[in-house]
Amino acid sequence: MSNINLFNPFQTISGFNQTQELENFIVSETCIITMDDIWKLYKNRFPKNIDVYFVKTLEEKELEKDISKFKNYKMVIGFGGGQALDIAKYFSWKCNLKLFQFPTSISVDAVFGHRSGIRREGNVSYIGWAIPECVFFDYEIIQSAPKIYNYSGIGDVLCFYTGVLDWQYANKQSKCEEKWSYKPELASKSLSYVDDLLFNAENIREMNEKGINTIISAHQWGGNSFFSSGWNPRHIEGVEHFFFYNLEYITNKKFIHGQPVCLGFILGCLLHGKLEDKFIKFFKSIDFNFSPEAMNINWNDVEETLSTLKAFVEKTKLWYGIANDFEYSQKILDTFKDIIADLHQS
Repeated sequence: MSNINLFNPFQTISGFNQTQELENFIVSETCIITMDDIWKLYKNRFPKNIDVYFVKTLEEKELEKDISKFKNYKMVIGFGGGQALDIAKYFSWKCNLKLFQFPTSISVDAVFGHRSGIRREGNVSYIGWAIPECVFFDYEIIQSAPKIYNYSGIGDVLCFYTGVLDWQYANKQSKCEEKWSYKPELASKSLSYVDDLLFNAENIREMNEKGINTIISAHQWGGNSFFSSGWNPRHIEGVEHFFFYNLEYITNKKFIHGQPVCLGFILGCLLHGKLEDKFIKFFKSIDFNFSPEAMNINWNDVEETLSTLKAFVEKTKLWYGIANDFEYSQKILDTFKDIIADLHQS
């Protein structure tokens, strides 16, 4: 395989006691952006007088009301999961502030994205531009997070597979965007990270340092390659995320990111006829529950998401893939149900 040269804007530090390392960068005009439940666990690791902003919404109209609160800061720190990291990017971009990121789990690849994933009337929109001075990963903090959050991170790696399937499908239909024409080398590199994920199933199940680094490396590749290939999302995202976006829109609920993405991954594999045994084995080995019941939704929600998926993709002008030619049927729903039931049987 040829080398793919990618500019890496994300400087990372991994290890233990990383909150102490972060303190070396904190200035007096700093605000930590986090969630209330996360802050209760870790506030004693930070200076007592540091300002804190708690994320309550991803809606841009609501966030705009708080921009004035950040005018006197020089730096923001995103501390928590994907929502905290995305909102830290948002205010860093809007107010031209230095940005440091500190994920408390590896549930999503948001820390390696330049854009902030906010919502506009319930629809996801990626806006802005913010590159952190540094990203800190603390193994002890990550390992202390509920495993469901860290297992969630596999969704933003497995999606490389269905993303590539959609890209190949669009290429065969001669419907690839000119700016994102099919590049076998880039697709192959993405798939190599999926293979690495499957190979490290035991390390991921144990969530040891090797397992954590496997997911981080893949997330970092995704973010870097998206930027360096001209904002090309084709090799890292496809029908699995479209399913998630539509599910979120229909239910108006917030999810642990990897659960609906993995559910969408199974759907994408099913629609492409590429649900390989190695994926079934992987899911069963790590015991990550992404059934509708585990997400506090039901199969009626899934059915509505499936039956409206094609219209949703066309309405939101997402890139062409299998979802554009997908015709909902009861047979597909029943097959989908059977696969998910088999994955999560005791």
